Amino acid sequence: MTRAYVLDVSGYQPGASYYSFWSKWRGRGVRGAIVKLTESTYYRNPYGAGQIAAAKHEGMTVSGYHFSRFRGNSYQAVNEAHYAIAQANAMGLPHGAVIVLDYEERLGARGTNTQAAIAFLKCIKAAGFVPVFYSYSGMASLWDYNAIYNVTGAMLWIAAYPTMSGVTAPAMGYFPSISDHTGAWQFTDNFYGEHIDASIDLTGVFTKMAQQKITGGGHLDGVQINGDKLTISGWYGTDRAQGKSNTYMILTDENGKEYTRAKVALTARPDVAKTFPDIPNGTNTGFNATFDYTPAMAGHKIHVIFRYTDDPAGNGNFTDFTSIADLTKSAAYLDSIATIIYSNKLRASGWFATDMSLGLSNRCMILWDVDAKKELQRVPVKAIKRDDVKKAHPDIYGADQSGFAGEFSYGPELVGRKLQVIARYSDDPKGDEGNRVDYWFDPFSGPAMPVMDGKTTTEVICHDFSAEQITGGLIKLTMK
Repeated sequence: MTRAYVLDVSGYQPGASYYSFWSKWRGRGVRGAIVKLTESTYYRNPYGAGQIAAAKHEGMTVSGYHFSRFRGNSYQAVNEAHYAIAQANAMGLPHGAVIVLDYEERLGARGTNTQAAIAFLKCIKAAGFVPVFYSYSGMASLWDYNAIYNVTGAMLWIAAYPTMSGVTAPAMGYFPSISDHTGAWQFTDNFYGEHIDASIDLTGVFTKMAQQKITGGGHLDGVQINGDKLTISGWYGTDRAQGKSNTYMILTDENGKEYTRAKVALTARPDVAKTFPDIPNGTNTGFNATFDYTPAMAGHKIHVIFRYTDDPAGNGNFTDFTSIADLTKSAAYLDSIATIIYSNKLRASGWFATDMSLGLSNRCMILWDVDAKKELQRVPVKAIKRDDVKKAHPDIYGADQSGFAGEFSYGPELVGRKLQVIARYSDDPKGDEGNRVDYWFDPFSGPAMPVMDGKTTTEVICHDFSAEQITGGLIKLTMK
């Protein structure tokens, strides 16, 4: 079955007091809310009661958490537990719900920290709530979780972030294997790029979903860019789609401002029906649409909404699944860098594809002196067709025309110097003004000037030349 997501909110998310906040996140697979209750014995979340009520209204399983300040002091831990319990009751946290001990202070000794945590969690359990212990994977040396679990039965909610960038799903390959009793993993503090903490509920401890049927879900399968067209595909099925026969795909910016929308015809997805047999009409849940790729979208992480609605225009009563399409991607590779015999040229070739190059029709290569931190030369280049890049990166704009090649003037003064090639897209013919996007390839040492092998005969027509005897019986020719 698909595991549900859980959000934890505090006074930093006053919007979580509104139904619309939780309705939006429910469309993204969130089924649980963990609301900050208290901190030490002096702070209560001023929005806590409203956040609990709003989350309950939208069908979330609600838990609470207490941010501890007792370190290894068991007496203070008991005082903080009593304060958290009193405020939980006052805020309307359901009796029998989870209360989490949030243990984040990187101080104290392992033994006393562990005993203080046990003292807190025993109070929570005695008051009729379910105890859970939370901390960061990097703090495991500051507490003995096995001892905590053996005495209190508290499941572990562990935090570890594989990336600080916005994500829409956990990278399970990075799951922190701290304990066999891990109930949930907080895998990001930037869910959907909205800087909010999200966890995956592994056991149902925060959602009570371990034995429930999955009647809704979705996924953004892929994004492709062909020319100036953006094609997005995925699926969304839900038991809330009944009576909502109009299906739309909508693109918005990070703040919800709409770029565009398209009415779509659902496509067959037998794989969804097989994997999620309890989703009504799961066989016909595919969403596919093609949009104009505009400069307003380029360089942004846009929100993609799959929608069922009773309104032919796409509004009205609706249910949504939302994901993110990353239009900030770039990739590049310098295939070769070499000197050309007798022409005093340094030839560079490679490719550079980027979503941000839309509308930037002028291209050039720049030769950069790394140590002097200055530009040495600049040459315009034309696009070269690269089907291999398009095949490898179908989701990056302009990948099929990402190739480049050009030559710089290259004399003895550059041999051995630390150089760098920069590939640039710009809307300025000279590449200096206006909008531009660069890729800086790895620095390299200027190659040696070419030397004949003593066997090959080469004829060169020139206007003037000079010859000079140099070491090893070699002759240096300078031609114009």
